[in-house]
Amino acid sequence: MMPELEKYWHAVQNTVCKVCIDSDPYGNGICRVSEMSMCGVKEYFPKIVNIILSIKSDKMDDYILALRENICKECRETPAGVCELRNSVECALDRYFPLIVQAIESVNK
Repeated sequence: MMPELEKYWHAVQNTVCKVCIDSDPYGNGICRVSEMSMCGVKEYFPKIVNIILSIKSDKMDDYILALRENICKECRETPAGVCELRNSVECALDRYFPLIVQAIESVNK
């Protein structure tokens, strides 16, 4: 991971990974997602940071729209806007996105 992203990654690990259902059961934030099915948060992290830092809004909907347009479309979302991972609440990025936004924005406060 690039050094300029490290501070954001640590904030996400301390806020999101510790409560993620895919982390160890002791709240240590140790990811149990296998290498074969990479965590969407980790896989798209540089793009996530860029998206969040480029938006200045009090509305989470603005962040979610940017997520859908910039990441979901290139991940598993169909041209019709359907994502089976998201629909079955299996996408950690979608599930924890408000916390991810909060964690990243807290770094620059």
